[in-house]
Amino acid sequence: MRNFDNLEPQTRGAIHMATASLFFFLMGLMVKYCQALPISEIVFFRGVIAMVLCLVQLKVAKISPWGNSKFLLIARGLCGTGALFLFFTTLHQLPYATAITIQYLSPIFTTILTAIILKEIFYPKQIIFFILALTGIIFVKGFDLSGNLWPYLIGMLSALFSAGAYTCIRKIKETEHPLVIIFYFPLVIIPLILPLVIRDWVTPTAIQWLYLLGVGVFVQIAQYFMTRAYQLGDASVVSLPGYLGVIWASAGGYFFFDESLSLLAFFGITLVMAGVVGNTLYRRHKISQGS
Repeated sequence: MRNFDNLEPQTRGAIHMATASLFFFLMGLMVKYCQALPISEIVFFRGVIAMVLCLVQLKVAKISPWGNSKFLLIARGLCGTGALFLFFTTLHQLPYATAITIQYLSPIFTTILTAIILKEIFYPKQIIFFILALTGIIFVKGFDLSGNLWPYLIGMLSALFSAGAYTCIRKIKETEHPLVIIFYFPLVIIPLILPLVIRDWVTPTAIQWLYLLGVGVFVQIAQYFMTRAYQLGDASVVSLPGYLGVIWASAGGYFFFDESLSLLAFFGITLVMAGVVGNTLYRRHKISQGS
């Protein structure tokens, strides 16, 4: 541990982010194993576990859970709800690596939304990376027009909702405690999803209860490591190891679910990653130049 603490903050941040990506992968693995359960039920228990953990943390820290910018906090919760529900849907309908890759479009959409809503700097050449990433999705889907497009469109909509949540967080991060921002996610999602849970209820088996617990616990651990990563280093640097999730998902899909991807799909995944990572690095370079 002493040797780890002696590493540069950027390096420690990158290691934390890589660890976060592993736990996010494990969360997705649990969701894949819960395919016999309704999506609403998985999302609901994800919210309940998050609610309990957040309330305990808020109590220990003696922080009021209600926050100041309630409109934006609720908007963050609504966007997060849409993103999670749709992402879990794609996990049930697409190969694991494909679902994860589409979700990684969220930084692209975040750049667009923050430029429009928050008036953050947008560089025209970033459009090249956007086109590259979207072209990658076309290759991942394949050129068979008779195939089902809906899971891919649902995945892209999930990424857009995630971008909406990130945009809200960007706006309120200076005025709201991180625990309050996290708390509003289960606060919104539980009452929204409860009617669907009651309507579609399926009693989980013993092993499915463990999977549901894993969904909630693994994502909380992942969020801890992700938060520490951003505290330790520059966001544009420490975020890059997070894209290891595609590798975890490709391996996990193959070994646990017998999912195999075509060379065309792997090429598409490479294009998406090149577009997303290229956009991050280019933006960082331009900002560092002060241009």
